[in-house]
Amino acid sequence: MTGQLVDRVREAGLSRVKTVARKIATASPKLADLPEEDLEKLARVVVAEGLKDELRKAADLEKVDYKDEREKFVARSSRTGSQRTKQLYSDALDKLDVWCKKQGISTLELTPALADDWIESLKAEGRAPSTIRLMVAASSSFWTWLERRHTQLRNPFRGSRARPLNKPKRKLEIPTEAEIRIIENAAEGWLRAAIVIMSQAGLRAGALPSVSISGDRFICTTKGKEQRGKVPQEAREAILKAGLSLRSPFEDKAVHQIADGFRYLTKKLHAGGQIASRYSCHDLRHFFAIQIYDSTRDVYQVEKALGHANVGVTETYLRSLGLE
Repeated sequence: MTGQLVDRVREAGLSRVKTVARKIATASPKLADLPEEDLEKLARVVVAEGLKDELRKAADLEKVDYKDEREKFVARSSRTGSQRTKQLYSDALDKLDVWCKKQGISTLELTPALADDWIESLKAEGRAPSTIRLMVAASSSFWTWLERRHTQLRNPFRGSRARPLNKPKRKLEIPTEAEIRIIENAAEGWLRAAIVIMSQAGLRAGALPSVSISGDRFICTTKGKEQRGKVPQEAREAILKAGLSLRSPFEDKAVHQIADGFRYLTKKLHAGGQIASRYSCHDLRHFFAIQIYDSTRDVYQVEKALGHANVGVTETYLRSLGLE
């Protein structure tokens, strides 16, 4: 591999000599009269100095086992052990690796200018700003990891102005019980079943593909943790009415499919003046939390129902909903 690096640097040098020789002759009229052979000798000296740095940098990159570093990073990327988080990091790095390959460089050769070019290419593909920010954040995190482990590397994403700016957060709007009923009645099949269990059991959309129901209890995995609880009778009936298996009612549904289906439905209802806002799946979880707290006034019951790590998280969550 080192031999290939030397060959690459040598080829780059040879292709540059004539170009540099022409530039010397153009920029320095006094040297323009020198024979072409002498100009090339002078150009070789200039090019050689630059190639020393390039060769040194290339040798430093050779010391980094990129594949091994990437595998270690992805394996440790989620503090909670969430497989979805790891997959998001892996997907972002896959995109970056493919783009770098098209540019004829290794990912370790990425410069700040090329990092900006990659971000601009994501914009040109029409990706949502939030998706681009996520992909850049994942890639930048990986480079920070590399930087801490290999002092010769620098994070090319640091200070980038190409990253899309964060839009102001949407004002928190929580559907009323009447609006929940309107949304449920407008939905059909598996989507209605998903809406009912999210609003009445407080489950995240990300938990639904792993939901399994036995009797009046459910078990699922959410954010890398196992969560259990009681299945509302209405949710059970909606699942059966949709012809879904209680053992794994949503296993064939991707999280984005559930979220997009719900978003499209509420957008349509909002446009028709039937509900006050275009709600998201997570707004159903907000609704559920408020219902539990209003009926029990017990933060510990809310903690258990939402599957939070501790009551402190629940207290912060309830305050974010305007509850004390």
